[in-house]
Amino acid sequence: MNTEEVRLCEYQCCTVTWGAETRNAVAAAAESWAQAHGLPKPPLQFEGSDGCTLRAQQFVGVVEAGGVRVQIYPKLDAALLADGQLTEDRTRSVMSNLLWLLEQSGYDGLIDAGDASVEECPESMTDLLAWLYARRLQRQLQAGVPQDYIGHRDDLPLVRGSIQFARQATTLFARPDVIACAWDEFSADTPLARLLRCATEVLLSRVRLPGAAADLRDALALLEDAASVHQLEALSGAASIRWSRQNVRWRSCHDIALAVLRGLGRDLHAGGADSFVFLINMNALFECHCARWLEQRFNARVEEQVRLGTLLVSPERKLGQDADFLWHHENAVWVGDAKYKRDSGDWPKIDDVRQLICYGQLAQRRHTGRGSKLMLLYPTTGAESETTGCTFDGQPLKLQAIRVVRED
Repeated sequence: MNTEEVRLCEYQCCTVTWGAETRNAVAAAAESWAQAHGLPKPPLQFEGSDGCTLRAQQFVGVVEAGGVRVQIYPKLDAALLADGQLTEDRTRSVMSNLLWLLEQSGYDGLIDAGDASVEECPESMTDLLAWLYARRLQRQLQAGVPQDYIGHRDDLPLVRGSIQFARQATTLFARPDVIACAWDEFSADTPLARLLRCATEVLLSRVRLPGAAADLRDALALLEDAASVHQLEALSGAASIRWSRQNVRWRSCHDIALAVLRGLGRDLHAGGADSFVFLINMNALFECHCARWLEQRFNARVEEQVRLGTLLVSPERKLGQDADFLWHHENAVWVGDAKYKRDSGDWPKIDDVRQLICYGQLAQRRHTGRGSKLMLLYPTTGAESETTGCTFDGQPLKLQAIRVVRED
């Protein structure tokens, strides 16, 4: 069945011709995802007097519901910043830059070093997820399938493992022909393997990238000893996975598989139509990228989301102030703040500078004897640049443009 697809960029809006039922299904899927991730508002919203204007936030990815698919792309292309039109060439450029950004930042461990330079680049957000999962899963399966000892309990005619004396003396008191037994069996049909297989099947039904589809089919063949279960059963079994040094290498595959199935499971709990949601927070991705950039630039350890203090100390301490970045360099304490969305108006924004000044003053009180320096980081698709200035209270301020696209 063909699915209608809409493509737009982050912070962009478009007009759709969907009926009320379809719009409600998309809105419900987005709202459910937002609630599951503790967000104040959903990543997609319908606006306008007729409710047919679809507006995206800072989340990029895919939302499927009500028979339609919404692909949200980041503006990681200079041409997109000008007119926001998604052509095929721009889409390929955006996805290539997104892979590079994920690799440089190490965001959520989604991509390993060197993977961003492959020739076959996903052209849609759905294919990106399948591609990331397929490469991770294939690499781990080459070292062997996930196996573990699975506990079994049954009433058998002969003893196997240990005897469950409590059950034997109560429930089976009048049954001398059977014995209550408990034993462990080394098996490939584990909760982890079922989770991985279920996510593989879900992505294989959606992927359009030939290479990723082939890798998923190969993975499915290697996971044939694991039972094919419903998504809800796979999610339920994931809670019983016991992590140790023997299976910790599967953690990244496990995390992506959970993201895939949770995009389905929330709607399945409600008994609604099939839906799928996978989104990446570009604000968080840019912050992660900035942290890695600062570590390389200053050769220092960068602390992230640091509580510097509170605005109120009486009658109780409240209104905590959390800086995006804090690091030490040349006997000074640096405080950094990342602003992913840079408006076309005046820059920097007065609220952003006020916030940084407050951070700097709190940092000076926290690190007595050290002066504070401030940095406001924002993205650019061009060359990196910096502008220096000074605040009214004498704190040096640097406006730093961080490149978010790979070199040509």
